[in-house]
Amino acid sequence: MEHYEISRYGTRVTWAKTLGLDDVAELLAATLNEEETTDELLSEIAETTVNAKGA
Repeated sequence: MEHYEISRYGTRVTWAKTLGLDDVAELLAATLNEEETTDELLSEIAETTVNAKGA
């Protein structure tokens, strides 16, 4: 799910920049960064805990 959200926010940032909506692009970029951080944390949890318990 996070990968989908990351791709959508990345697209929206690009659209906002293309339309000259710099304030909007900045807000979307902040959300994109949050999604990327969440993805990294979830990947770390999966790699260090969940996957080991599943094996």
